Amino acid sequence: MSRHRGAGGVRGISKGPIIAVVTLVLLVLATIGWFRLRDHIDNQGIQAAQTCVEGDAVLEISADPTIAPTLTTLAAQWTADTPRVIRDHCLTAHVTATAGTPAAAALADAAWNPALGPEPALWVPLDTRATTRAEPAVDGQPKSLATSPLVLAVPPELAHALTSAGTDWSRLPALQTRRDALDALGLPGWGTLRLALPTGAGTDATTAAVEAVAAAVTTTGTGPLTVDRAESQPAVAAVTALALGANTIGAAAGPTTADALIAVASAPTATGEVHAVPIVEQSLYTALKNHTVAGITTYRPPGPAPHADYPAAIVDAPWVDETLARAAAEFVDYVRQPEQARALADAGFRVDGQPTPAGAPLPFEPTAPALAAPDPATVDALLYTRLNPVPARSTTVLIDTSASTRSDSSTTVTTTLAAILDRSPDHSAIGLRTTTDPAAVALGALTAEQRAALSQALAARGTGNTNTTFDAIAEAYRDTADGYTADRPNSLLIITTGIDDDATAREELLDLIAETHGRGRDIRIDVVMLDAPATTTTTPTIATDGGDLETLVADTGGTFTTIDPDDGTTLSDTLRKLMF
Repeated sequence: MSRHRGAGGVRGISKGPIIAVVTLVLLVLATIGWFRLRDHIDNQGIQAAQTCVEGDAVLEISADPTIAPTLTTLAAQWTADTPRVIRDHCLTAHVTATAGTPAAAALADAAWNPALGPEPALWVPLDTRATTRAEPAVDGQPKSLATSPLVLAVPPELAHALTSAGTDWSRLPALQTRRDALDALGLPGWGTLRLALPTGAGTDATTAAVEAVAAAVTTTGTGPLTVDRAESQPAVAAVTALALGANTIGAAAGPTTADALIAVASAPTATGEVHAVPIVEQSLYTALKNHTVAGITTYRPPGPAPHADYPAAIVDAPWVDETLARAAAEFVDYVRQPEQARALADAGFRVDGQPTPAGAPLPFEPTAPALAAPDPATVDALLYTRLNPVPARSTTVLIDTSASTRSDSSTTVTTTLAAILDRSPDHSAIGLRTTTDPAAVALGALTAEQRAALSQALAARGTGNTNTTFDAIAEAYRDTADGYTADRPNSLLIITTGIDDDATAREELLDLIAETHGRGRDIRIDVVMLDAPATTTTTPTIATDGGDLETLVADTGGTFTTIDPDDGTTLSDTLRKLMF
């Protein structure tokens, strides 16, 4: 039996809900499409940017040779991690190992030397001392990438003895010069410290070591060391002792730190030519890890000492545009992130928050406070003493205080001599005479009493009449001969404006010189003539006001120097060289 639907049949479904559902679906699809379109547009923008419409650019980085290999690795990662696009330029980075001293000089002159590599936009020298020298070429405040303390590379036996004795920086000069000094540390037969102080290329650690010693003997603390302290008597004496001892080592002491390091490692025993050399800790770590050397370790004397702090300095120079400057800043921030900092720590650098390398071939002991970086003039003063150590010598100074001497020149000479006496080492002997004061100060060792007597004589010097220049020279020469010391240079330094010609007195002086020389006592005569212009000669020449003195100088192997009395700097440099 069939069923029939009534007039209305089954109730029909309303069209309203269907339309709503369709509308919702269309809206969802439209939204998704819009987001996809937006992402597509963004991706097109990114791709357009990554086409580097401005072309490629290279971030050139000059870095100290100790950190350059690690930065080379990080520079490759910097562009491998993600494309580096800055101001529509595609950036890559290239690292060149460059010594700090020549790089600082080139940057300071704003004339980069092509021999040092490409012109850098980022510079990472060994320490802040370098960036201070090139300050005009540094954009903003450099950021330290890592640190590494100054240490001494020594045989383990010596490291143990020095540690047991608590040997700080101030004690190194005595160990360097005193015969059999290491016997007292329980090392019979080792002799002196034999600390090498190489001064060739790549010897920044030498400068740091003499700075640490100078700071210690002048009780500078964490510094910075000043020029006055660097040129003070204690500092000059200490650096001189280190330098003279290093100079006796010979070829094994250098010319580079690497050469001296190999010398220490080649014979780490009592018979070794070199027992120690200053070095940056990371450099020794690398040498041991790479098996360049073996059988040596570190000794870090107690007390403040310089640290290599590897400042990353953005270069402010004509060849660095905004793109390169921004790239340099971005790379520095990248390297300072923990993951990249880990790579520096693994390479033997000290990085805050990062552990030292596992299984390191040397002890990474806690560091002492760092010695603040001094200004360039202080470093130059220390290097001058290292290269020109002040050996023990005996010098009598004769000052012409006759009425013919300009009073302002006399004052300049007196002031200059007083400053030099303050810096003269105790092991020298100095006497003082003037042409108008027969009392004088006899030649003698620079004890406290001798220093006081010399200072008093300088302060009381006067002007007046004198017999002849040659008479005064003869008296001063006799004084020098009476205090003659065979194991050091002996000299007479004459500071004058001219001579009073007296044939008899001149002949008597020549006879005295010949007699003294005949007794095996060689006394050099140096003359500083206060006049202009400044010249120096060591051979007799005809001069209207100094010919006889020049002959005396030549006959005794001395020097004759003419100086403008108003040029205080040249006068000071000359007198210091002649008295030291």
